[in-house]
Amino acid sequence: MRFELSERAAQDIRAIIRYTLEHFGRAQMDDYVGGLYASFELLGDNPLIGRVVPETAIRFYTFRMHYVFYEVRPDVIRVAHIRHTSMQFPSPQETPHL
Repeated sequence: MRFELSERAAQDIRAIIRYTLEHFGRAQMDDYVGGLYASFELLGDNPLIGRVVPETAIRFYTFRMHYVFYEVRPDVIRVAHIRHTSMQFPSPQETPHL
């Protein structure tokens, strides 16, 4: 199954790129972002691997230091938001809307 990014997820990736590049350099940024995209492919192949956010249809998968919030749709995995694990986990009411 393919994946697609919401605009918010695309913005999250741009922020991760900027931060990682500034603090850790190009090689680490390439490694981290490449791994993030590999996790999207993994979710496409195994859509139920992530855990369910209680009281929602949203699932999340932990990739290194980020939570990837996504929804399984009939023909696509929709990545809604990517949030650093140091941030408070969102309540069901705050969970990204797809």
